[in-house]
Amino acid sequence: MADLGFWTFAAQDPGALALVTPDEQRFTRGELAARGNQLARGLAALGLARLAPEAGDAPASLRAPDDGIPATSRVDAGADARSFAAEPSLGERYECVVPRLEVPHDPRCESGEPYPACRWQLPGAAAAADLYVVWRNTTPEHRWGRPSLVALVLATAREYQARWPGEHLTIGDLDAPGPRHQTHDRGVDVDLYLEHAMLDVNDGGHAYVENYVGRSDDEVRGLRERVMDLARILATCARGRLRIYYNDPEIVTPFVAWFAEQGLESDVGPAMMMHNRLHRFHFHVTVPEDLAPPAPNAETEPGGTE
Repeated sequence: MADLGFWTFAAQDPGALALVTPDEQRFTRGELAARGNQLARGLAALGLARLAPEAGDAPASLRAPDDGIPATSRVDAGADARSFAAEPSLGERYECVVPRLEVPHDPRCESGEPYPACRWQLPGAAAAADLYVVWRNTTPEHRWGRPSLVALVLATAREYQARWPGEHLTIGDLDAPGPRHQTHDRGVDVDLYLEHAMLDVNDGGHAYVENYVGRSDDEVRGLRERVMDLARILATCARGRLRIYYNDPEIVTPFVAWFAEQGLESDVGPAMMMHNRLHRFHFHVTVPEDLAPPAPNAETEPGGTE
């Protein structure tokens, strides 16, 4: 039987009207869910936790600190990177915790060889307990990258889902040299999608549909809030060492201002900038080759080999 809790409805249609206050303020399902999640994080910071989370009726931020993903092994982006958090301008904390997953890897990683000999493969969505969605055109061969990039993507997917319960980040190509990309050949690039929230929706077959047309201002604001949150999570978890291509000036300008307010600096290029029109429906994220290298040990070593 399908879950009927508020969080499920909010995820299914975040732009739907949910509440009109006595003074005629209007709130969508997505806005109420976001405010509830902010409150939940504040309570969690004070020590509140759920002993047994129930599907469909509470945000993940009210649950125990463990993310509930099978504890086969844990990838580790470095001792000081694994739980790195910053305080954004809204007074929220972005947590960068790599979830417990078995991550396929090249056996040469075990002998300390660098990329491209050492690569990690982003687990498939099923192996990741549906923490994220894999883009429909991304093949298993295109889910390989530098260990630090894979760790960044996993931590970002975990935090996005925690902040927006019931929603998922869609992860596209990592290493994918060839005709589809001019980059994606050094282990430092990844395409990320919020399929329901970005400027355009890619329907396939080179059909791109404008996502904000016909929506109310409240709906568009709620969708852009999600996109901005994703950018801030990425910037926090990469410690500012990234560049994002995305073509919405209503996101680029405030994000760049927020980035500077946090004292973050990018050594890859502008933290966010517009590019060709294909970047209306996804982020193209680039990080430096030496981003937060993982520190594998007996407890955190990835599982599986190429």
